Amino acid sequence: MHTSLKSKIILFFILFSSLILLLQIGIFQHWMGAIILKKSDTYFQETVNQVGKRVELQTKQFINLAVGMRNNQVVKNYLSDLKNHTINYNIAKYKISNEILRTTNMEWIDNIYIFPVSSQPINLYYSTAVFEADDTIKKLLNEGFKNNSDEMVWTDLQSEPYSFSALCLIQEKDRLGILKISLNELLFSQILDQVHLGKEGKAYLAKDNMIIYAKNREFIGKPVSVLDNMLSSQVEYELEEKGWKIIGAVPQAEILHQIDQFNRIFIFMVICILAAIMAFAIATAQVVLRPLGKIMRGMESVQQGNLHVVLDHKSNDEFRTIFFHFNYMVERINHLIETIYQQQTHHRKAELLSLLSKLNPHFLYNSLDMIYWKAIMKEEEEIGGSIVALSNILRYSISHKNEFVTVTEDMEQLANYLMIQRMRYEDKLQYKFEIQHEIADYKIPKLVIQPLVENAIKYAFQDMKHDGIIHIRGYMDADGLYFEVTDNGIGMSEEKIQMLLSTCESVSEEAGLGIQLVHQRAKYMYGEEYGVSIVSVVGKGTTIKVRLGIKKEMNLATVM
Repeated sequence: MHTSLKSKIILFFILFSSLILLLQIGIFQHWMGAIILKKSDTYFQETVNQVGKRVELQTKQFINLAVGMRNNQVVKNYLSDLKNHTINYNIAKYKISNEILRTTNMEWIDNIYIFPVSSQPINLYYSTAVFEADDTIKKLLNEGFKNNSDEMVWTDLQSEPYSFSALCLIQEKDRLGILKISLNELLFSQILDQVHLGKEGKAYLAKDNMIIYAKNREFIGKPVSVLDNMLSSQVEYELEEKGWKIIGAVPQAEILHQIDQFNRIFIFMVICILAAIMAFAIATAQVVLRPLGKIMRGMESVQQGNLHVVLDHKSNDEFRTIFFHFNYMVERINHLIETIYQQQTHHRKAELLSLLSKLNPHFLYNSLDMIYWKAIMKEEEEIGGSIVALSNILRYSISHKNEFVTVTEDMEQLANYLMIQRMRYEDKLQYKFEIQHEIADYKIPKLVIQPLVENAIKYAFQDMKHDGIIHIRGYMDADGLYFEVTDNGIGMSEEKIQMLLSTCESVSEEAGLGIQLVHQRAKYMYGEEYGVSIVSVVGKGTTIKVRLGIKKEMNLATVM
């Protein structure tokens, strides 16, 4: 299925945009959500801290007021006289009331009572009179406060109407009575009811993990654990009064709503930016694809055989260079076609001349065949065999039908050559072939191994007193085909090896024979990394290895 470049560009940007959106949803939103939550917690914590300090200041004012009443010496004197029965109850009540009410701000107070040790309660300031001490007061009058006689005991918490009482022990040398002050909601409502933690967040006052004030009266008297059921984010501020703290609770839905608002705005901005990028990409694609379309139409014309195409591009950009090279390429193709046509014409003429030149080789084949039969008739079978081998070598060498032959064919020719050489040296020359069966049908250049064998016979066995042995190996690995010619001759020094390899790299006419010829042919046909390598030890022998490319089918045209 053909897909245009324009479609690919648009598809790429769609995928890219989708990836950006997924990253934004999956990673950036999580990251920004964490930042917003952190900043919200910081803001709520600062707000609750400020509220806590105000509540703490107001609570201290009340405590100081209660302590002032408890420590009033005039009050203590009259209570002492009342305990000792040296003053009338009504006179003592009158004197104490004047002393207390004269110096006290009653804004936060609903009731003030004093419960003397051995007398009935004194109602100083009240909405409901008390005529008898309850069990809690009686117990405290008899036993006192457990931990510290100067501490304040908080009791009688109720939500509707709100009421919260503080008890103080009045004593000098011994217990004189208990001061009870009942507070109204103004002590806390003036501050806590005005707190704004977001839109729906609330502040709660707790003592010993029990809520003692909340704008929603339903929470008063309940443990602070009920706030955990509200799915809210909570921050706390510990007051100096032991066990007291302010708790700020903001519904998580409100915070998540802020995150959702931000995400919607951000996604809208991303979509707008991606739409702008997409529009820019489409416009850019049009600018790029227009000249590409011209090039494609020009190439189609060339494919159809029109080699007179000339492309024109007026803009001075990279496409102008591409158009220039395209026009130059078409022109060069025209020129090469003309050149090849002329070369083929000359080649056909050369083939005619070659046919004439082969008359003489046929005469030689016939003459050798005649000599062979005369040797057979005289029972000279060894001479006959050498004549057959020589005839095969001659036919193989001067045949121009195939410049590349199979490994099997070349090894057969090499065996004919070695058989003649063995007869020449009166059986003092021994040889052995070790060719991998797998490479038998692979194509190699004709006569590429024989020059290496000739070199071994010519130079390796000079001044040798024992028989010469030549071992021909052929094998294949991932790097190519390898052929090794190993002899047990006189060997050569490292300096001579380097000189010979240096000569192999030469391109002069002197480098056209023997090892040099094999090396140059391998490099020419397969590449610079192919060719001849030599390993030799003086007095022990030499191994010459040639590396060729791996090809099962090859003809001369493929490398020319």
